[in-house]
Amino acid sequence: MRRTPIPSLLIAFVLSLVCFFPLAVAQQIPLDIAEEAAMQSAANWAQGSVVQIETFGGMEIVNKQAVAPGPSTGTVLSKEGWIATSNFLFKGQPASITVILPNEERKAAKLVARDFSREIALLKIDGDATLRPIVPSDPATWRVGQWTIALGKSFDVRSASRSVGILSAKGRIWDKAIQTDCKISPQNYGGPLIDLYGKAMGILTPINPGIVTEGEVEQWYDSGIGFAIPLSDILERLPVLQSGQDIYPGKAGFRVRGRDEFAEGIVLSGVSPGSPAAKAGLQAGDQVVRAGRSETALKPVATHSNLKHAMGPIDAGQPLVLEVTRGSQTVQSSMTLVKELPPYREPYLGLIASRQPNGSEEILLVLNESPASKAGLQAGDRITGFSNESLSNEKPLELLLPFWDYREALPLNVLKKGERDDKAAAIVTVQPSVRPANDISLPPFTYPRPEKAPVESKEPAAKQPAKGTVQIPIGDVKNKAFAIVPANYTADLAHGLLLVYADAGQQESKTWSDLWEQFGADHRWIIAVVQSADERAWSFEEVEVGMRVRSYMGTNYTIDKRRTCVAGIASGGVLGLVTVAQFPDDFNAVWLSDAKIGSRVRLASAEPGKSPRFFINGDDESLSGFVERITEAGYAASYYKETWSTLKSSDAANAQDTQIFSKVQRWLQHLEAL
Repeated sequence: MRRTPIPSLLIAFVLSLVCFFPLAVAQQIPLDIAEEAAMQSAANWAQGSVVQIETFGGMEIVNKQAVAPGPSTGTVLSKEGWIATSNFLFKGQPASITVILPNEERKAAKLVARDFSREIALLKIDGDATLRPIVPSDPATWRVGQWTIALGKSFDVRSASRSVGILSAKGRIWDKAIQTDCKISPQNYGGPLIDLYGKAMGILTPINPGIVTEGEVEQWYDSGIGFAIPLSDILERLPVLQSGQDIYPGKAGFRVRGRDEFAEGIVLSGVSPGSPAAKAGLQAGDQVVRAGRSETALKPVATHSNLKHAMGPIDAGQPLVLEVTRGSQTVQSSMTLVKELPPYREPYLGLIASRQPNGSEEILLVLNESPASKAGLQAGDRITGFSNESLSNEKPLELLLPFWDYREALPLNVLKKGERDDKAAAIVTVQPSVRPANDISLPPFTYPRPEKAPVESKEPAAKQPAKGTVQIPIGDVKNKAFAIVPANYTADLAHGLLLVYADAGQQESKTWSDLWEQFGADHRWIIAVVQSADERAWSFEEVEVGMRVRSYMGTNYTIDKRRTCVAGIASGGVLGLVTVAQFPDDFNAVWLSDAKIGSRVRLASAEPGKSPRFFINGDDESLSGFVERITEAGYAASYYKETWSTLKSSDAANAQDTQIFSKVQRWLQHLEAL
């Protein structure tokens, strides 16, 4: 692909050619030759500041075999022996580190500190007069589209490998990185991304572009997407790293309403108990209008994306100032961001309720021995207020409750059964608990049938949502998907949605229908099943296919947002996990059956509105460790060491008779319990 050259960057090299060739000859030098010579000259100038790094120990287990990491790259920052590199090389905690200089001298190195927000590590070797620090490039001179060169020293300590590309974008990964289309891989992680003057723009590293589970970021580097952390940002934080202090992303502890991060205003849906945002006095309903590191550095923020760019570069321990509008007032709130928010546990009342047109909640079921039962609440009572705030469709109970501290008593405004006048509501104080892990021992719950039969739709049959086993259109992909829609489905009644990534190669829709049809009709559930494109395995990219199905079902059917669960069966297990991690607003529960979850797969700590419930079954040895990790992170998890048939053709009858199948269905019945 031809790129438009930047003449100013070639002037120095062209002038140097004139010194060796007659002017007439120099004027005839082809542009591509001049460009290539300029790139080689820049690489030659910078490679003296690039070193090779070897590690020993810290091997990873891949397919039950120990795999040692190969050599990687580092960039010299000073003659005193400070070297920047990528954190990628130190995931396995190596026992020893050796830096090999361009003159082939070997020096022992120490890992001093790491920046986990930018995936950068700082090493220290003994100072050496031969060390040649890299020269920083001035960010003010960068232009999108200019040439960039990625350098690495994995193969040859004297001569750097180079990959040429352009500066694709600035301010990526929420203003923490620049993007290039140079070929980036473990061979040049830790090396510099340089300009045509040989000056370092940034340090190459596989920074996470938004994936939540650890160990997947490397996949981005096969698609022309590479990132570098601006060297100016690293040098700004160098004193902190040199002191041995690690750097972490800063967290404030608030949630924002809405889903479109590029179009919607920044209205808070709540703040996490005990978080910096809570201590600063932020409240649900506040609209953020300006943000910055100090009162004098505030900048307007109009969308979610603006706010993420403003907060992205701010580390734990650094200040954040937000200016919000609250009714007719404008309020400034100052806070210090933290590495980790206080441990969160989802508060639990132990009731199932149905939202009324005015936003109040009519209780359908109170579970025995639950906080609601102990407070005297009964089926038929109606909750009209939450902590002296009236419930509404904009502030429903399921959005307010997650932000309540379960350790504090909760006052609810309650109309007893039969009362119609909202003024008669009395305050009932409930002491919440945390959501129980295993709730399948609870009594079966079936939705009450409507007092009147649903009115038949007057729309033509062709426009009515299909029922039975329905093939789902998902666009130009090899995957197939179908849904099992109850025959008694009506758009007047919201239905739960179970989205399933079936085991790879599982193509039999009748088997699924035999299993789930009756449950869906009895309990108002729709089951949508996604099949893999390859009969042998799933790929991470197929998460998008699952979300196409989720979008289709939400557009064409009435889905109860309190009852949305994503499931992964066997090889589809990791996709179920990645889906809920990337799209927490679309699912509030996960079912993993007979899956294998690697030890590096982790979820961020639970937060209000981001704490899906888990049902996990299977006998793979990896599952017990995963359950332990997510429980420590604040998630409620039901775990059973029981396997379930992967539904190869005729296994449906046997699968339905298994205890685990009845357990997962019982769990789904109580999924919406508050």
